Amino acid sequence: MKAYEYLAKMLHDYGTTHFFFQEVVLRMTAKEAEAKYGIQGIMAHSEVAAGYMADGYARASGKVGVCAAQSIGAANLAAGLADAWLGTTPVIAITGKKSPQYQYRHAYQEMDHTKLYEAATKFQADAVEAEQLPRLLRACYKEASTGKPRPVHLDVRGLTGFEGEQAELSEPYMAEPEYGFAPAQRMLADPAKVQQAAARLAEAQKPILVIGRGAYMSGAGAEILQLMESCNIPAVTTPDGKTVIDEKHPLWAGIVGNYGMSCANKAVAGADLVIFIGTQTADQTTLDWNVPKPTTKAIQIDIHPGELGKNYPDCVGLAGDAKSVCGQLAAAATPAKHPEWAKTVQGYFADIDAMQRKRMASDDGPILTERLCGDLAAVLPDNAVLVSDTGYSAIWTATYMRMKPGQRYMRAAGSLGWSFPAALGAKCGTPDRPVVCFTGDGGFYYYLGEMETAMRHGINTVTVVNNNGLLSQCAGSIMAQYPEDPQAAVQKITYGTFPFAAVAEQFGFYAVRVEKAADIKPALEKALAAGRPALVEVVTAATGSDPLPAMV
Repeated sequence: MKAYEYLAKMLHDYGTTHFFFQEVVLRMTAKEAEAKYGIQGIMAHSEVAAGYMADGYARASGKVGVCAAQSIGAANLAAGLADAWLGTTPVIAITGKKSPQYQYRHAYQEMDHTKLYEAATKFQADAVEAEQLPRLLRACYKEASTGKPRPVHLDVRGLTGFEGEQAELSEPYMAEPEYGFAPAQRMLADPAKVQQAAARLAEAQKPILVIGRGAYMSGAGAEILQLMESCNIPAVTTPDGKTVIDEKHPLWAGIVGNYGMSCANKAVAGADLVIFIGTQTADQTTLDWNVPKPTTKAIQIDIHPGELGKNYPDCVGLAGDAKSVCGQLAAAATPAKHPEWAKTVQGYFADIDAMQRKRMASDDGPILTERLCGDLAAVLPDNAVLVSDTGYSAIWTATYMRMKPGQRYMRAAGSLGWSFPAALGAKCGTPDRPVVCFTGDGGFYYYLGEMETAMRHGINTVTVVNNNGLLSQCAGSIMAQYPEDPQAAVQKITYGTFPFAAVAEQFGFYAVRVEKAADIKPALEKALAAGRPALVEVVTAATGSDPLPAMV
């Protein structure tokens, strides 16, 4: 069997339906994969965008994403893995590498890729000999999908991988398809530790759940709901944990952290026991480890034992898959009520919810972004995937859009511009779901050219561009740095008027520009029904529409 035949069959058997790349790389493998297995290669306009597409594909589908680039593109592709690393997404990046006889001789595109990928991958392999390829690709899938899911990197011999893929292999074919999805293994926690956690929970008077991305990836919603309801525990989610539970549930208390809601942070600050589920207890989730205080009692559920108690040492740590371990804890927990505590937390949420709903109902002009979020939530299909950019886009969508468990929410872990390429990948991974991208104008400028990719491949997403004409999250800080003339300072981060809808129409999109609040819903409904790539540009207030503060 030729190596390209082996690789194409492996991609198919591991469940890969699309891979994302920038030419020229693994052409023989790509041809075989498409012709024999229907695997679609999506050529992006940059290696970074290809990485983001693979990331979005993996987050939406639960499958391992695959992206590729030739040798000189390896640096750009590595940059495209940063968000997957921060967001703990399973992605395999494959790059061509100059053969040994060319190395250390200033050959064309000769570069050591290892250092480029060190910061953004959990595992790297170099298939110097073609016979290594099957074993190393299996290892890549396994490393990406087990433990804490994260990107991995595989070098294939030859500038474009051609030397490696054309070789004849003697190894009998073997694949391990269970590692094409994350989590590939659902490990249970130590039963003794579960009993210890249940005892700690029984002692608590004011417990709260903090639900993160690990719970989302694990599909732990039903088990968490059982624990919530049997013990009457209020729950908050990180932005990445959004949609794990129904946001209309009376025990849901909002989004926690720097990109969250003051009601949720207030609830966590007042708790005597915090149960962290699939969250790394990082600075954004905990307001720089102040909410809760580091001395707070905790129960922490995480797939990676090294995370347990890292930031909250008074912790009963449960290492294992979030869905499995939450089921264990729910079964072991003593039913409880905590009526006064639950009522207090519900009061925190009700106050902020009322303020938010007032903004979401505003008919003011220019349009408030909160009104845009409220109208988008109202028309979003029950099975939709919402992909948000970082910055204020993430805060607005996470805190203002009330979403249902059947919907999915994904946001950039830090890379501005990520959302549009990631949404294209998400649509490839979940073709039967409507996929909506929410981005600001600043983020959309990054990869505007990927509109051509969407048209070329018929990737029918809806992109909502919140066009406020500037990098709004930066406005307050830059004005503070220039007290002598703050308005002039804002001009440093202000864009000229740009007709996004008109440009999208030139690409072939269904596109509309909205300038009145009453027109938002009809425009979104038409875009969702367009049957082709669509863009809704909404002109919103440049200033005065900042999200509500995380703490009040």
